[in-house]
Amino acid sequence: MVQGKLAASSLRSVISRDRRAINNWLRQSLRSGRGVPARLSQAMKYAVLGRGKRIRSILALESYRACGGRSTRWIVPFCCGIEMIHAFSLVHDDLPCMDDDDFRRGKPSLHRRFGEATAILAADALFARAFELFTSGAAPADRRLAATAAIAKAIGPLGMAGGQLLDVQNAGQGGSRSGAAVQRLKTAEFLAASMESGAILAGVAKRLCGKLREGGVRLGLLFQTTDDLLDSGRPVGGRKTLPDSRRLEDVRRLAVAQAASAERALASLGARFLVLASFPHHVLTRKE
Repeated sequence: MVQGKLAASSLRSVISRDRRAINNWLRQSLRSGRGVPARLSQAMKYAVLGRGKRIRSILALESYRACGGRSTRWIVPFCCGIEMIHAFSLVHDDLPCMDDDDFRRGKPSLHRRFGEATAILAADALFARAFELFTSGAAPADRRLAATAAIAKAIGPLGMAGGQLLDVQNAGQGGSRSGAAVQRLKTAEFLAASMESGAILAGVAKRLCGKLREGGVRLGLLFQTTDDLLDSGRPVGGRKTLPDSRRLEDVRRLAVAQAASAERALASLGARFLVLASFPHHVLTRKE
């Protein structure tokens, strides 16, 4: 097992470096071709570019590197596509029929800025563009196919879409917006698939992919719990967040336990995974 983790300043440097690279890749991948309606192109860029944390794509990139991936060209399409799918999910989350949020990442949400119809179409276009990038990348075809399948499963009925429905149903019944099933399906599965995709593209054995995925699930559960802590006291579409339904101190203890669990899982993989093993503490102590 790896003793300790990266210093917080060192991890922040890694995250900052990766985020700059990913933002540059995203700008290039969002360049409009001929015939794309200008308003649609503007809305897609508005949804993706800006103050995003890029956690999922950074985890994909660092997983790829930790597993021995060398050709950046192989992972770039997946980093960009993962961010586009994440943006797609946020646009849907913000719609009046979902969370009905007026702001996202410090600016008006997409449907407030461009209208609901354009927001929905821009989200659809981002979703389609993501899979176009996955299938047209430079990595070997079998690896691209396996990584794409892992992501598709994580955002479908056994993942994000299923979790979103449970979230909506719970809200309609006056319950908490969070719970173990919602956390895992809506957030943890996609975050885990992001890490898993990096490992698949690097060509590691299925056993290691599975261990990385399990560490990613644990990290994703922590991410959602800390999101709920940050949202405590802020109404979200009339729903209760996790800290509203349980004492805050209990939720903080849960987050600490989840961070320890995720760190153990990732640190057990060896010294090459030190960056990934340092993420749970970063997520636990984040301020936004």
